[in-house]
Amino acid sequence: MPKGLRKIRISFGAEGLTHYGGIILFQHFCKNLGLRYFLQHYVKWPDYNHKKYHPADLLLMHLYATVAGIGRVQNTDSLIQNGLLPGLLGLPDLPQQDTLRDFLKKFNQQSLKSLQSAHDKIRQNFFKQFGPLYSSIIDIDTTVLTTYGHQEGSNIGYNPTHRGKASYCPILFSEGKLGFTLNFELRSGSVHSSTGVVPLLKETLDKLPQTVANPRTRIRADAAFFDKDIIHFLDDYNLQYVIVGKLYGTIKKILPGVKYHQYQENWSAGEFQYQPHFWKKPHRFIAIRSVVKPTEPAPTLFSVKEYAYRVLVTNLELEPEKVWKIYCYRANQELLIRELKTSYAIAKIPTGLFTANQTYLEIALLAHDLMMAFKYSCLPEDLQGWKLETIRRNIFQLSAELVHPDHYNLLRLPSRFPHKETFTHIQRAVTKVKPLR
Repeated sequence: MPKGLRKIRISFGAEGLTHYGGIILFQHFCKNLGLRYFLQHYVKWPDYNHKKYHPADLLLMHLYATVAGIGRVQNTDSLIQNGLLPGLLGLPDLPQQDTLRDFLKKFNQQSLKSLQSAHDKIRQNFFKQFGPLYSSIIDIDTTVLTTYGHQEGSNIGYNPTHRGKASYCPILFSEGKLGFTLNFELRSGSVHSSTGVVPLLKETLDKLPQTVANPRTRIRADAAFFDKDIIHFLDDYNLQYVIVGKLYGTIKKILPGVKYHQYQENWSAGEFQYQPHFWKKPHRFIAIRSVVKPTEPAPTLFSVKEYAYRVLVTNLELEPEKVWKIYCYRANQELLIRELKTSYAIAKIPTGLFTANQTYLEIALLAHDLMMAFKYSCLPEDLQGWKLETIRRNIFQLSAELVHPDHYNLLRLPSRFPHKETFTHIQRAVTKVKPLR
């Protein structure tokens, strides 16, 4: 049998080693965007003694740590021995976790709004680059972020996974075609999903490109946003919408008597007019009925005999089954929130201060939008569906060594790297990235 190595000497003298050799592609992407310069000039930073680190560098450090998959802020200390990142960022060394956390704590509402405004400008650049958009879809959803210890602004509310635990309940607006985030607000876990949605939706509409008119904007949301004030606002602003309806007792009585037509096996669709209490006028409701097989578990939806029912309220002038199909694509919003929790670590609340936590989440959303732009700009078209975790595994988390032969910088990569062609494709595409304006 072959023998393995028996005698190995160990030395701690290497200085240019890194586990994130592929992150150089994302760093070059941000550099060609002029992201550091943009942040320096468009963000009104909080009062911060930056003799060693400029606030823009600390924000970029948060960004790169998020994209690299470091996770919690305290895990950034694992990058101290990294031999590539300090040189890429132009820093003498990488800031420690306490420095990064204190940076977040310096933010107040004014500096946070300035950061959000800069994020809006970056997003508008991307819309122009990957557009033009003449129609848009806005997806709305909330999620629960369980908190531990004393967290300012958290409270006990609906928490399906950790009942009785305090939490935040942020609300997220995203653009359903390109996948960029649009608006975000961190809220207490005791705040109902529909509270304050109308002013937030007005802000969100202002963040869309001017090429998108209200009649060409569709709103998709689940039953938590089935609220008369929201519906009246959408009607008044001539916005199209499809929102899951709540199954009131009167609606349950109507559903079995609706005239249905089958559009595919075991699935039927119909419609009816109904005016809920305190609504201004009757609205069009779509009813979707599916056959429940005896072998299947009982559905959580409203069911009568062998049928399960779903209800949507809409003003779209389409066949009921097409309205249902449009709504089903709202699942992308749930996938986005899942990715933000798992890959962008938004559930890893870093401080006990509300504004600092909101700043951390805003940076995570900025990292997401930059990654979306990176995929559209640099990845081959057939790979643009990759999630961040896949990009990390295949490209970013790449063992490498930075050496300096003959006074130039050389990043040495593995000889048997399986995604070499993709790497070189991205490398060429990054050079064509246009700077932010």
